[in-house]
Amino acid sequence: MKKLSVFLVLLLVGAVSTSLFAGGNSEEKAVVDVGNKSINVAICLSTGGLGDKNFNDMAYNGLIQAQNEYNITFDYFEPETSSDFEIALRQFADSNSYDLIIGIGNDMVDSYKEVCPDYPDQKFSLVDAGLAMDNVHSIETRWQDQTFLCGVYAGLGTLSDMPGANEDNEVGVILGMDFPSLQTGVMGFEAGVRYVNPTCNVINATVGSFNDPAKGKEIAVSMYNRGVDFIQPIAGASGLGVFSGAKDYGFYAFGVGGNQNYIEPTVIPATSIRNVNEMIYDEVVSVIDNTWEPVSSKNGIVEGVVGYSRAQSEVAIPQNIEDAIADIKAKIISGDLVICEDKNNLETWLSENQYF
Repeated sequence: MKKLSVFLVLLLVGAVSTSLFAGGNSEEKAVVDVGNKSINVAICLSTGGLGDKNFNDMAYNGLIQAQNEYNITFDYFEPETSSDFEIALRQFADSNSYDLIIGIGNDMVDSYKEVCPDYPDQKFSLVDAGLAMDNVHSIETRWQDQTFLCGVYAGLGTLSDMPGANEDNEVGVILGMDFPSLQTGVMGFEAGVRYVNPTCNVINATVGSFNDPAKGKEIAVSMYNRGVDFIQPIAGASGLGVFSGAKDYGFYAFGVGGNQNYIEPTVIPATSIRNVNEMIYDEVVSVIDNTWEPVSSKNGIVEGVVGYSRAQSEVAIPQNIEDAIADIKAKIISGDLVICEDKNNLETWLSENQYF
């Protein structure tokens, strides 16, 4: 069910039923029988909804993949604001219809803390947040790992003779919302930049929404006008505006999440990859094969969950940057380089870790 107003009206009059979530959103296929039980999944997406070419779309695609391979059914809800999370989660849980309820995004943590204790027999999964609860599997990624290699690219790229680079030695990060996990992504990007270019100035700003491309573009253009030549958005659909600004002004912006290089391939040199679709798919499979557990897990470059991709980008990468990124990634995987995990320790980490 896409329209929250309809949801609230029906909830108030006591007429809410599980069919509400199926109105246009339920994927109609026969349910496979696995171990004598039907597999049915519900997901509450993040604000911004489908069409963000990012987090929500990847989560949805992970469920489609699971459905195609296992013939499961799933329902989904697109919240308009974060205040909708708890209502949707409770509606899913009250129906007693789902083998697994999934939420995505750090901003759902408070709602999970309110809802999950009331349904101790319900399995919940939460992607992109750490949460220790008896009936929740929380899946975190190391945001500092995800953005680090694109930071390396930006730190070297701003010093290069790439067509969109300038001499100001400034790069930027644009957040959708000011969440702790995303701030860790900012730190990871800055760590990558200054690991190879210690004098580079890294500025950041926040849109205030994951679904405001116009504001994202406005902030990006302001950064480009002050001398920034590479920007890392961590902003959901708001990041689409950053790409538009990069194209209009002839600078660069990195993708984030699923491979976004194809969106504006002439100005997106790489994407800070996080395979959310695979995380969602794995969650469903873990219920099917009875390996799902209510634990917290955290993965990064070493585990192959996050990283860096240039696939489908048309931006020519200087050889020295390509070589440096390959070398630095190898150092991380071997354990010779451990990326800073706490922004309060960034300056100390940088004093002890320099590539050149």
